[in-house]
Amino acid sequence: MQPSSRIAIVGAGLAGACAAFALHRHAHVEVFEATEASDQAFRAAGGLFHPLMTRRARPNWQHDAALEALERLLTAVGDRVPVRRGLLRVAFSEKQAQDFREAARTYPHFVQWLAPEESKERFPQVQAPYGALWIPQGGAVSAARLIEVLLAQSGVLLHRPVRVVDWEEEPNGVRLHTDRGEVHRFDYAILAPGYGYQAHPELARLPFQAVKGQVICLQRPPSLDTLPLVLANVHLAPYGDQIFVGSTYEPTFTDLSPSEAQTRWLLEEAARWVPEVSRSTIVAALTGVRVIRPHRPLPVLSPLPGRRRLWLFSALGSRGLLYAPLLASWLPEVLERPERLPEAVRLD
Repeated sequence: MQPSSRIAIVGAGLAGACAAFALHRHAHVEVFEATEASDQAFRAAGGLFHPLMTRRARPNWQHDAALEALERLLTAVGDRVPVRRGLLRVAFSEKQAQDFREAARTYPHFVQWLAPEESKERFPQVQAPYGALWIPQGGAVSAARLIEVLLAQSGVLLHRPVRVVDWEEEPNGVRLHTDRGEVHRFDYAILAPGYGYQAHPELARLPFQAVKGQVICLQRPPSLDTLPLVLANVHLAPYGDQIFVGSTYEPTFTDLSPSEAQTRWLLEEAARWVPEVSRSTIVAALTGVRVIRPHRPLPVLSPLPGRRRLWLFSALGSRGLLYAPLLASWLPEVLERPERLPEAVRLD
């Protein structure tokens, strides 16, 4: 890629910020974001990452490379983005406990199995009647803070709030049309619009699904000062003097407002695993929308069908922290050589 190349990134969420950071040393990069604040998809996530995120605690696709890419990114941003390490993954049925024990036998370098008695001894605040996995490599970061730091550290030109309403691909470039009536020309455009994909006809007909998620923010009582990151059928992620609990999974929704019923459910489920949170005060309820490929649960990094200079970076689902740094790190090479992309992340 020539240093004189001009690349547009449409969307300043996690995918867009990681793409900007990966490309800013290789080309002139500009980011277009439609909203005043950062993309809200991450608000429904706990900022959790670990190598065995499947329900049965099996390795994720490209798990080694994905964790390495994330660690490189966290090293690059340094202490500007604090990282909480260590994750207790609680089994919520005997069947899942069997899967977790098998995972501990198969992947001892990733996880340690804790029988119920041992889990209670090490983490007395947490109820684990079926046992749990201790995942030292697991962790959590604030996705909002990571996005902010990546955009600032890359030094790219950020257009905000500016909505890209249309695009045209030409033989030697791309033209972007904005809601301000401006036309910008670039060599490539990477579309990372998150939930905004539905506003663009070319993207709306792709086989994606939007899933609403809700989290609640609790005031952390002093008795839970040493609470680890906890993942069961909900997650509990302590940040400072607060605990974020989530998230719901709502593939059908009519609006993005928080639901009182979902708030109650989240608090009840959190108290099931950490009873002390029942004494906590609810500070806020937040929602966001994740984009997934329902029949192929892997992210997308690919030219749009029939296109060469218009790319899509999307469908990160609930594993954005795991996959966004890895896929973004490929961009300096694959933009001009898309045949080097793994088939798994291509659009059909």
